[in-house]
Amino acid sequence: MMKIRIITGVVCALIVIMLLVFTGLGYLGVMSIPMGIFSAIAAYEVMRVSKCKNKLLTVVSMIVAAIVPAYVDFGIQQYLPVPLSVIIIAYVVVLLLIMLKCYDTTKFENVAMALFASLAIPGSLGTLFKVRDLCVLYPQYFQRSHCVFLILCAMYCAWMSDTWAYFIGSKFGKHKLAPKISPKKSVEGAIGGVVGTMLFCVVTYFICDSTCFRNETLNVWMIAGGSAVLAVLGMCGDLSASVIKRNFGEKDFGNLFPGHGGVLDRMDSFLVTMPSLYVMIEIGLAIAGV
Repeated sequence: MMKIRIITGVVCALIVIMLLVFTGLGYLGVMSIPMGIFSAIAAYEVMRVSKCKNKLLTVVSMIVAAIVPAYVDFGIQQYLPVPLSVIIIAYVVVLLLIMLKCYDTTKFENVAMALFASLAIPGSLGTLFKVRDLCVLYPQYFQRSHCVFLILCAMYCAWMSDTWAYFIGSKFGKHKLAPKISPKKSVEGAIGGVVGTMLFCVVTYFICDSTCFRNETLNVWMIAGGSAVLAVLGMCGDLSASVIKRNFGEKDFGNLFPGHGGVLDRMDSFLVTMPSLYVMIEIGLAIAGV
């Protein structure tokens, strides 16, 4: 089981590295394709786990989830004659009409889960494009290498913290972190995950700072503090996903990744670290008066 888990993790890591390389080389738009695919699969996983029997509701949520990343990436809103709020309201009305048409097999919680699956999940992933484009919006502060590094840090804080927490917790874990939500997680593992991730981000920063950064927008204290906060938030995202699964009596969202579960089982932490990083950057820019 561990061998399969490691092999799957390595393959996924190589795919992510390839996409980051494309982003670093300026091939914009490349990421929206896999993001759309992952979002659609995640939407299906949410609807399946929530025991939704309405196939139309599931299909509609998957289609919208697949479109949202490209919508954000290519700035499609600027080409539309109506504001985003009108589009969202119309979408909610469509989902409610589907519920009314199939009221005998559809609960309101199915509509709520469809909204979460088709808007919140891909919307969170879409903040990756916002961070990627910082070098376009604020060229005096950010360069392309900064953006790739920041995205990489969000990934570290989502996945490295989980890896560190797993190995340290399995060896030294004695105090349960959240026994009713995720019995295998320990306080010692969580601390190890945060510290290990922070060190990994700092080392990566020093490497990038000496090889490809040309200005001093980022410093080591920002990276150390920010990565620690994001690692903690990533764990909260993981636990939140566990709550959803336990509410519906499921162990995993899916089985797309052998040894790891489904898309949401791997992306749950990233859905928190990526938008949180973007918010932190925006707050920092506002404080700086940009």
